[in-house]
Amino acid sequence: MKDLGSALKDFQKKYPQVSNARLAQTLEVIKNDQDVQDFWQAHQKELKPDAFAVSMMDLFEYVNQKHQSKNPDSGLFPGYHPVLTIEKGYPHVTYQASQKTQESLMQKKMLKMFSVPKDVRQADLKQLVAEVGQHPGRQAAVSAAVRLFDALVSKDEGHQDDFVQGLYLYGDFGVGKTYLMGALANALSANGISVMMVHWTSMIEDLKAGFNKNGADQKTDDIILQAKQAEVLILDDMGTDNLTAWARDSILSVILEYRMQNQLTTCFTSNFDLTSLEEYLSQTREAKEPGKAARLMQRILFLAQPVAVAGENLRLRR
Repeated sequence: MKDLGSALKDFQKKYPQVSNARLAQTLEVIKNDQDVQDFWQAHQKELKPDAFAVSMMDLFEYVNQKHQSKNPDSGLFPGYHPVLTIEKGYPHVTYQASQKTQESLMQKKMLKMFSVPKDVRQADLKQLVAEVGQHPGRQAAVSAAVRLFDALVSKDEGHQDDFVQGLYLYGDFGVGKTYLMGALANALSANGISVMMVHWTSMIEDLKAGFNKNGADQKTDDIILQAKQAEVLILDDMGTDNLTAWARDSILSVILEYRMQNQLTTCFTSNFDLTSLEEYLSQTREAKEPGKAARLMQRILFLAQPVAVAGENLRLRR
């Protein structure tokens, strides 16, 4: 197999139109690219004699797109970078996802969000960690979220088999509880851990609205099954609905019982501290039942560690 320089000369002889300025420039770009030279040298035995003539445009595309891909928003396929491969003796350009794109694709595969705000869907745990010094009231919650992330990733890698307890974040409106859980969900899903994050009240209202539609029972069963079995479940904004016995006993209790028995990581956010949460769970439209509330609290305390979140209302700053 000829070296790249000889292949270029043979191509110029075979195709006199190479004198065209644009084509000459193309050849020069290919010839001067170190990655192409290294590829050619490494695959001498595999390349066919006419490999350069046949695959010249693939080589040029590779060099051109390699430089374009340095800007994430440019190139033929934003978020992907070109790679040279060999197919039947000829160089061929393919595209591989960048690390950021791989993480994004993994998130789409591993993350399910139900009625979660757009800004929360884009939350970044690394950014929250970097900015935590500006919000001392949230430092304990951010630190707890990072420890939870590390424990779950370590468990996923097979380093431990123990149950990983989730978090119960509570505090006033707008202090960043939901945003922090969204950032945790994004970070976990980008690392291949399945996460389901649902706005509790919206899910209950959606299930109610579906009762009069065909297939409502199946939809209810499917959502409950997903919530029960998710590797990590985040129930957001607990306590904002007018609680019914059905929502408490047929939905929440069923989900938490399964997750406790199977030791599945579960997180919550709420404006209620634990005492207020128990009061909320005890009073439905139908009756006051402290016994059922106490039973549910046992499950919540098994599943999640309570952490207070304080600070100014971030929503008022937007």
